[in-house]
Amino acid sequence: MEHRRLFHLFSLLLSGSALALAAYPAAAATAADCDAGRWPLSAVQKHFDGTLPALGTGDALPALGAPALVNLSLQSDVAFPHPPGRTGKADPAYAAVIKLGAQPAGAYLVTVSGGAWIDVAENNNLAKPSGLVRPKDCPGVDKSIRFKTSGGPLMIQISGSYAKTIKVEAARAD
Repeated sequence: MEHRRLFHLFSLLLSGSALALAAYPAAAATAADCDAGRWPLSAVQKHFDGTLPALGTGDALPALGAPALVNLSLQSDVAFPHPPGRTGKADPAYAAVIKLGAQPAGAYLVTVSGGAWIDVAENNNLAKPSGLVRPKDCPGVDKSIRFKTSGGPLMIQISGSYAKTIKVEAARAD
């Protein structure tokens, strides 16, 4: 009888250990999935999970690498420095223009949490995107776009969003 009890207890311990080990790779897979693209996004995902300052259209990001929660306005109420590069399907569509201020020439990453069209306006022209990462299994991160700029005042144009808020982070890529 004592033998059965020990066997049963040992079986329970092994089952619990197996469940714990099975859960660990699932958590690690999230970070791995966020970092599987052309550039890693797990750090941005962690930033997006924190408490973020709220901004509205016309506001400036606190700093490069500092994400913010952007409260979007009806797109028809937003004055874009340059018409958005694409017409969205959302009706109504939500949008915002966020300032980055004067930045040196270089490559920048703009990462967002939700579906929207993203442009970077530079001296009232649109900077051309030079790369895109759209992770499939990176909760809280929809896409990250690389833009090359010539330097000067930069603005992030967000348009065509179905949602009224979006998390945004801009950082130097090089």
